[in-house]
Amino acid sequence: MTRNKLSQGLPTAVELPGDPVGGSTYYSAAELAAMKIPGVPTSKGNILAMAARENWLFRPRAGRGGGREYELNGLPQSVQRAIRDRATKQALSMIPAPTLPPAQTQQIAGLETSRQRLVADARSGVLKALQTVMQQHVCKQMPAAERLLAMAVEPGNEQLASMLRLARDGRGRHSADGMPSARSILRFVERSESGALAPIVAQRDMTIPAWAPIFLSYYQRPEKPSLDHAYRQFAPVWAASGEGRIVPSVFKVRRFVAKIGNVSREAGRMGPRELKNLRPFKRRSFKHLLPTDVYVADGHTFDAEVQHPRHGKPFKPEITSIVDVATRRLVGWSIDLAESSLAVLDAIRVAATSCGIPGMFYCDNGSGYANAMMSDSGTGIMARMGTELTHSLPYNSQARGVIERLHKTVWVTAAKSLPGYMGRDMDRAAKLMIHKLSRRALMKKANEPMPLMEWERFIAFCATQIDLYNNRPHSSLPKIIDPVTGQKRHRSPNEQWHYLCEKEGFDALLVDNEEAAPLFRPQVLRVAQRAEINLFGNRYFSKALEEFNGEQLAVGYDIHDASRVWVYTDEGRLLCVAQLDGNVSPFYVKSRVETNREKRAHGRAARLETKLDEVHQELHGRPPLEIIETINLGVRTVAVADLEVVEQATPETEPEWAPPAGGHESAFERYEEFKRLSALPAADLPSERAQHWLKSYTHTSEYRGLASLDEDFAEKKLNAPSLTRRSA
Repeated sequence: MTRNKLSQGLPTAVELPGDPVGGSTYYSAAELAAMKIPGVPTSKGNILAMAARENWLFRPRAGRGGGREYELNGLPQSVQRAIRDRATKQALSMIPAPTLPPAQTQQIAGLETSRQRLVADARSGVLKALQTVMQQHVCKQMPAAERLLAMAVEPGNEQLASMLRLARDGRGRHSADGMPSARSILRFVERSESGALAPIVAQRDMTIPAWAPIFLSYYQRPEKPSLDHAYRQFAPVWAASGEGRIVPSVFKVRRFVAKIGNVSREAGRMGPRELKNLRPFKRRSFKHLLPTDVYVADGHTFDAEVQHPRHGKPFKPEITSIVDVATRRLVGWSIDLAESSLAVLDAIRVAATSCGIPGMFYCDNGSGYANAMMSDSGTGIMARMGTELTHSLPYNSQARGVIERLHKTVWVTAAKSLPGYMGRDMDRAAKLMIHKLSRRALMKKANEPMPLMEWERFIAFCATQIDLYNNRPHSSLPKIIDPVTGQKRHRSPNEQWHYLCEKEGFDALLVDNEEAAPLFRPQVLRVAQRAEINLFGNRYFSKALEEFNGEQLAVGYDIHDASRVWVYTDEGRLLCVAQLDGNVSPFYVKSRVETNREKRAHGRAARLETKLDEVHQELHGRPPLEIIETINLGVRTVAVADLEVVEQATPETEPEWAPPAGGHESAFERYEEFKRLSALPAADLPSERAQHWLKSYTHTSEYRGLASLDEDFAEKKLNAPSLTRRSA
């Protein structure tokens, strides 16, 4: 018997006013006074005094007038309980009265169970037998029914007896032989005239009880509480919501929840992204596609550690893969230290030179794909190849299931064959052992070899895995007869590629080596100034740019060679090749790769310094936070304030040191203050706040700009005692 599901007309959750889940969690003194809560003063001034005595948690009140707002969870328990009870009663008054569903007088066609269909077929056979007896004996229905029952007990009529026993209504009076009565057979005739031979099955009561929305407000939460836990929170609230409220038993609640559909029951417990895995979806067909029609690309962090190509330390590389949808062939790939647009560009170059230029390039919204180098209409690589760039919707990885599945088939499987595998499904003790072995070998504390694969071997290993995948049968491709074994199997991606090329006469548009160099050079737009082009902090010069002064031109560059750039006109015609410092004597060449490498190194150093500061603060402590500024979170503006109560200084106390603030002139005042504090010994600094400010100020762009300006003035020997600008 199938189980009926209640999936419509049932509210998923009720948002209680004042509840921390969805309502306001902060109240002003005026709002608390208006509630007239027992044990709380009814005037604003007395509430403020009570809050100060009991140290209620608060935040500055936004809006006109200012003041304070007190957090619900920081109020006394009796006050919290009174506020929540008030919110519950308000929610109960808004719940509409449940309505009974219309009575079902007839079983709906198409929803019968297998047992119902079997009984209906047996009754149809009994009626045919009854009609035969009436014709043979020329009698009415009642004598024919009695004669039919008499024939069923005679030897040789076992089939008729079995059919009668199966057609019998189980709710009737039981007989010794298990057969229906003659009157029951006549009822079969009456029901056949109305087209309802199948027995009616008792249906569940799908009425929504009055307490259901309140219970679901505790059960359908993202914390995914158990039914018993939600029931323990719901029971006292429902009992206190009104006079004569009968709290349902936990078993009654459990039976009600069992009636709810599997997807509707998880609403609120799972977010939209998780619920998408339970809801219906559409499958995409690729049978009409040809090779190079659609390429799908995505990046994947390899699950095994290998040796870094520069310092040999363990790390997980980033692999960018490109798959042809029509054949499932892995047409392009690239390996880099981290996800970047340059790694994506290299994978596209491999795909376009070895397999062909795609008609559509499908990818996600990652930084490696959603950038000007890829999507710019004038200088982007997609526009220059004539390829349409399409991004999938955010948090919709199912749309790129082709490439997502390939990660597991190729790269996760390959990572499990290496000794440095660090996947989620690996045994924790074994993972810890591999981690210790690699770190011990790195620190040279033991005469043990490094268990991780070298970078050069890893590149060759990845190329081998790609060849194995492209030549292995793929389950989504058509089946063929293997010419060697004579058995049926699926085509491999390479076989499907060659088959479509031969059958459809398809010829891929490849990029030759001469076209690849200018095509896959990244391009950016720059303005020519006095025959110079500024790019990544370098100056490039060419005499041919003289007549293009002030015009915006497309500049192509080599990511590994910063000695020259290629300048193009609006029509894409090569204008010139500008040399690095062509009008001066070059002293240092910095390529794009070196620039990115230094930027990444500076970022790591800054993060390590932050961690070191945190270690010192945990060891020696730090002063409490003060109100500094407001932080814009995109939704609302909150103030950064210390939760501890700090006593205000008396008028006689010397004011605490603070850096100059406000206006453009204060920047020069802060720099002068930095120079003054730097000249003092550490013991003579005004306060610990001055020590922290002195250390953090050197990391600001304001300091770097003024320090360089100060050095320029010193070199030119300007007669200015300081950098403080004179006010107008």
